[in-house]
Parts: sequence; structure tokens; C-alpha cells
Amino acid sequence: MSVYEGVLGKLKLNKERREKGDVIAIPWSLPRISSVLPGIEKGRYNLVSASPKAGKTQFTDFLYVFEPVEWIIKNPLTNISLKIFYFSLEVSSESKIKAAVSYKLFKDYKIAISPQKISSVFKDYVLDDKIEALINGKEFREWFEKFESIVIYYDSIRHPYGIFNVIKSYAEQHGKYTYKELNLQGEDGVYSIRKVRDRYIPDNPDEYVIVIVDHVSLLQPKKGETLHQAIGQYSSEYCLEMRDRWGYIPVIVQQQSADSSKAQFNFRGDTVLEKIKPDLEGLSDNKYTARDCDLMISLFYPARYNLDKHEGVDLKKMGNEHREFMINLNRHGISNASIQLYFLGSSSYFSELPTKLNDKIYEQIKEINQKAY
Repeated sequence: MSVYEGVLGKLKLNKERREKGDVIAIPWSLPRISSVLPGIEKGRYNLVSASPKAGKTQFTDFLYVFEPVEWIIKNPLTNISLKIFYFSLEVSSESKIKAAVSYKLFKDYKIAISPQKISSVFKDYVLDDKIEALINGKEFREWFEKFESIVIYYDSIRHPYGIFNVIKSYAEQHGKYTYKELNLQGEDGVYSIRKVRDRYIPDNPDEYVIVIVDHVSLLQPKKGETLHQAIGQYSSEYCLEMRDRWGYIPVIVQQQSADSSKAQFNFRGDTVLEKIKPDLEGLSDNKYTARDCDLMISLFYPARYNLDKHEGVDLKKMGNEHREFMINLNRHGISNASIQLYFLGSSSYFSELPTKLNDKIYEQIKEINQKAY
């Protein structure tokens, strides 16, 4: 069968599945982003980038953990099942669960409180009894029981092969290979028939497996190896095998380099935005990850550069709660698109800003900040 005929067959199958109500991409709740990106697709390698401390971890958690988990829980009759392996190289598994608690408190109850405040570590704040009751309540417990059945955090595996080995073991426990016979030449020059792996067949073709590493500059190189080589091996060898052999969804978080994030100015002293926005060339420690991935998205934090306005957003009124979402690279669709977002850092929560902002919206944002714990 020709490649063209194979493509026609897949197009027909997708159409038939959609017509009978199946889902072939886990959708996001962000409408304008969803008009250019369908959501989380099987067999796609995703890269999330931003300058240091711009919210890339929170954005990754929101898009690739909280959003798909919420969708799965709210759609129990869907054909899709979900598993998320999260290799957190920067913070502990306990910290990730606290971040999920903060997210859930704002998402469901509009309570903005940081993971640190939840922990009662500040001298002038002890966790409010009402908030504690919510966290201990039935709804929270049921949600987190489902959450932890889907999401597995690892905070002690840092070597690329260690990460890959966890995923390889899972794939081989939840699927099987088919084999084919090839007439291969050995080192002695003699040809013989050998069985080699052909295709991987998952036990559940509708299982979506997301593999997150945050962030790749904290990978542990093996002895005698550079960080550049460790990132390259993880991206070009392991992420591509996860994607191409098993149809999994690798997601890496990668910082922009410090130099690429420094403000640059024109002869009038104005900041040159295109020089400081996240891009492929600004990726830290190994730029070749952009060559491997299917999709690179990033966050830009313009208030950091003392700008008054950006894309119609009054940064003096909004400032730290604004981020610009950017599609830097998309091998299967639209690239170079951007959308303005509201970002509540304490709760790892994002929403799209209206295309036209008014004082009422700024007041609503100010009110959320004033009510935050």
C-alpha cells in the first residue's frame, strides 16, 4: 500500500470516529488557543519555554496536567483514558500536590492562595479553618483520588535513561510488539533470517500517555558527558522513540537562556521586543530540541521590561498577572500566533483575556488580588 493510500485510510478513520462521538485530541478550555491548536494529540512531542521565573512550570501544569485531568473527570463516558508521568527535577512530589490544591481551590471556589500559604509557614498567616475544611472535604478527596490515579510524580529520577526506562517498562507492560523476518548480514558476512521488531500494539489504543520533564537543564549527565549531550540524548533519542514507537506525548520544559532574556534597546532607548521574546534560538543549553519537537509554545512576560502597554494590555494596571502565549513552532499547523493571557501565579491558573479590555476587567483582576490570601 502506498503512503498516500495509508494517509487516506487514517483520514477516513478519524472522520468516522468523530462522527460516532469519539475524541481524538484532549481539548483545552481556552477557546482562542483551541482555534489554532486542537489540544493534546497522541504522538506529538511538545516543548514549553519561557525566560526564568516567567511561569513556564505553572503553564505546563495547567495545559498538560490540570486541563486534561479535569476533562477526563468531567467526561467519564469518553473513549479516552489518560496517564501522566511527571518527572519533576526542580521541586518535590509533595510540592506538586500542594500546587494542585492551590489550583483546585481557585478553579472551583475562587480562593486564591499559594502553596506556601496553605502550609502555614508565614509568620502572620495560619491556614483558614474554612479552607482547611474544603481541602479535607469529600469533593477534594474524591478529585485527588482520581488525580493520583492518573498522575504519577517522580522527583528522584534525573538521568535521561532512568526516565526513559520507566516509560519503556510501562509501554511493554501495556502493549506488545509484532515482529517481521528480515534476511540480515552478520559480522561474518553471512546472511541469515532474523526476527526484528515491527510495530507496537497498545492494549488500549485510546490511552493517552503524557511524559513531562521539568526542566531539561536539570537532567543529570552520565560521567564524562555534558549537559548539552544529556539533553540531546533525551530529546533526539528517547523523546522521539516515545513518540514514534509508542505514540506517547513527550513534554519538555526548557528555559530561555539568560542572555536571550536581557532587554535590548534601539537608538531611542525603546525596548526591542523581538529581541527578548522567547524563540528557538534562545533555548538554553541545547537548541536542537526545537529540531526534534512537533510543537514549541512559550510565555512572554512583558511587565518584566517596564513596558507601559503590550498588545492592548495596560501593564500598569495588570502587570504581573499578564502573560503572552506564543506558538513558536508548529509542524502540523499554524505558527507565529500569540494570545494574551491572565495568569494567577499562586494558583497555576490561566485564562484568555478579552480582545478588548476595559476598566471593569482590570477591576475584577484587582479584586482577585485583594482577596488573595
